[in-house]
Amino acid sequence: MQNMSGIGNTAIRKSGQGVVLSILLFLLIGWFSVGHALAERPRLGGTLEFGTENDFAGFEVLQSGSRLAINGAIAANTIMEPLFRMDAEGNMVPVLALSIQPSDDGKAYTIVLRQKVQFHDGTPFNADAIVYHWGRLLNPENKFRGLAAMSVIASVSKIDDFTVKFHLKHAWIPFQKVISSTRGLIDLIPSPKAVEMGTQDRTPVGTGPFKFKAWKSGDSFTVVKNPDYWRKDLPYVDEIIFKPMPDAQTRYASLKSGQLNMIWMDQGNILSKAQADASLKIHSGEDNGAEIFILNTSKPPFDDVNVRRAVAHALNQERQVKMVYNESIPVVHHPFGNSCDCPDDGYREYHPDKARQLLSAYGQPMEIELLHSNSKRGQDIGEITQFLLKEVGITVNPVGLDFGPVVKKVIGGQYQISTWRISSRPDQGPALFLMFHSQSRANYSHYQNPEMDHLLIAQRMETDADKRNKMLCQIARLINEDAPIIYRGGMRSHIITHAEVEGIPPMKDGIVRLEEVWFSQ
Repeated sequence: MQNMSGIGNTAIRKSGQGVVLSILLFLLIGWFSVGHALAERPRLGGTLEFGTENDFAGFEVLQSGSRLAINGAIAANTIMEPLFRMDAEGNMVPVLALSIQPSDDGKAYTIVLRQKVQFHDGTPFNADAIVYHWGRLLNPENKFRGLAAMSVIASVSKIDDFTVKFHLKHAWIPFQKVISSTRGLIDLIPSPKAVEMGTQDRTPVGTGPFKFKAWKSGDSFTVVKNPDYWRKDLPYVDEIIFKPMPDAQTRYASLKSGQLNMIWMDQGNILSKAQADASLKIHSGEDNGAEIFILNTSKPPFDDVNVRRAVAHALNQERQVKMVYNESIPVVHHPFGNSCDCPDDGYREYHPDKARQLLSAYGQPMEIELLHSNSKRGQDIGEITQFLLKEVGITVNPVGLDFGPVVKKVIGGQYQISTWRISSRPDQGPALFLMFHSQSRANYSHYQNPEMDHLLIAQRMETDADKRNKMLCQIARLINEDAPIIYRGGMRSHIITHAEVEGIPPMKDGIVRLEEVWFSQ
């Protein structure tokens, strides 16, 4: 019995140890799971310091224009919001709107708005705010430079406090994409009160996750958490400070030293360094659009189409992409990205002998001024352009300026050739209408061609997507034929962050949204 009892007691003792071990293991696994879940849960608080390439131009659409430079657009999207935005797959995502319903004939869209939302100044967000904003854009007396692209929209009316209707002159394929863009001020809804007071340009007010705090030109632009944001769980960080740093190396050094948490970058050599650094992360997005030279076709020598064609053959895009961007952006023949295949695009390949032949008919020495940004990239563009055009007998005088003065000179027609950009958008059709129709106030190249006008109007009227794509390809071919612009490369956006910066969503049209960003430590 004792033996049996001893064996029994031993068995019980071992069994008890197993139970204890099982319980401890269960608790350990549970503790680890909870700890892991807590670690993955976004932490609240902190200041995000974001190094941008340029200072911002302003945030009131009639004063600053319809399009924003990419870094300005990122900042604007922290403060103001659109009705919808497009996700990475091209689907409409409700933001200030809840739903959209087209009419049977495609000439009207009814949009139901989100309720219980207010602007940062306490003004309620409702149908009146939408009607007021779009009424200003569509009123020809306001001379909005983007009106030519939006003129298919006849009016916007209020149905009730939270329902509006967009009335179109005809069915328009791009409409839903147009009102879902986050790259421009057209679709970001401002406070009517701030606009009326004349303060929106320098002290912007919206409904977004962050509120404007301060703007020290050339030094910093600061936004703080909106405690009344309609998405109650957002944003995660308390403050974002945007710091303009035109020099890419300085920006990167400031990131490495810890002065910044995040930077915008398009320099391939720096991206390669960051790729090899375990303490950093790169977030990239493929975009349509293009980096371009814009040529003033209303002034010598670029009023001569053969001179423009010669320059197009002389400016080796592949070499520019390699030397200026270290192949961090693609070579392109049109601004449509992967959304439109144009096999017969008429692109003018690098051919210096053909350039010299075209220039021989001009019959006089040629000296031109090239405007570019005063960043390191801008200086590189100036130098390589100077070298390439010297090879065919053109003297180039590069002039580096801040972003604002370059824009002002181009808009005012006070330039010969300048760096410029076709921003990434959900649909490029309206942008091309704006850039190249002879009657558009935003036709800064002053290009005029009746065939182009016809194609731009035709693609606007076309309701068959395949037929419209063919028209867009014809437009691309005519651009390459007449060369009012010359491509320098495509668009690909890059953000570099410290490893502890979490929550970066997929980038769309160059925009990184910052309301879900948080620090893991």
